[in-house]
Amino acid sequence: MLITLRQLQYVIAVADTGSFSKAADICHAEQSTVSQQVKSMEEKIGVIIFDRNTLPVKVTPEGLNIISQAKHIIEKVEELLAPFKTKPGNFS
Repeated sequence: MLITLRQLQYVIAVADTGSFSKAADICHAEQSTVSQQVKSMEEKIGVIIFDRNTLPVKVTPEGLNIISQAKHIIEKVEELLAPFKTKPGNFS
């Protein structure tokens, strides 16, 4: 089971906005890509993160823990990369 950082970013964006289309705008991606990647992650981990039958989209009880952990992981990656963001030759 491989979960990507991008999938985690999509999940966080959907949770923060309550919308797959708004999350796609924030992430500079197509709505269908965000939806597919979140669905793929849900299938890989065997947990439904979002109730798609409501507007705005609601986080499931199980999804709350996933989102909390996803935010923690993204924060740690940002901490890891922070010292390198100001170095000459950095292409990001």
